Amino acid sequence: MNLTVLKDFAIIVGGLVTIFAFINGLLEYRHQGAQKRVEHFTMLRRRLKENPVFKEICSLMFANDPQLAGFNAQDKRDFIGLLEEVALQVNSGLIRPELAHYMFGYYTVTCLESEYFWANLKLDDVYWNLFHDFAREMKQKQVSYVYRRDKLRF
Repeated sequence: MNLTVLKDFAIIVGGLVTIFAFINGLLEYRHQGAQKRVEHFTMLRRRLKENPVFKEICSLMFANDPQLAGFNAQDKRDFIGLLEEVALQVNSGLIRPELAHYMFGYYTVTCLESEYFWANLKLDDVYWNLFHDFAREMKQKQVSYVYRRDKLRF
């Protein structure tokens, strides 16, 4: 009888250890996923903030400066491409829409509404559909924005 109790106890302990290891593995996997999302997000933010060309585009765009009309079209396309990368990450569930709005929404909406930005680009080009969808979404969020700290996370 003692041997049977000991055997049952060992099975229960082994099962508990297995369950604990499985749960721990799932939590670690989830943590690594969040960590990768943070890295991607940080990379996007750095590309926006540290790229001298993008900094100049933003400066001219926010000042509504007519010089932006003559700015290099390829650099503007690259800028829109960065914003579309943010949109892709939102669409893929890698970045929450609220976080994308908080960190990139103002740039996106200002870009869409800047007459000078689009001076040497076609605003209605079929290849800007993702940008337009994202900009409309960011504009809607801008109109109804209420700060909620719990929504700004990865």
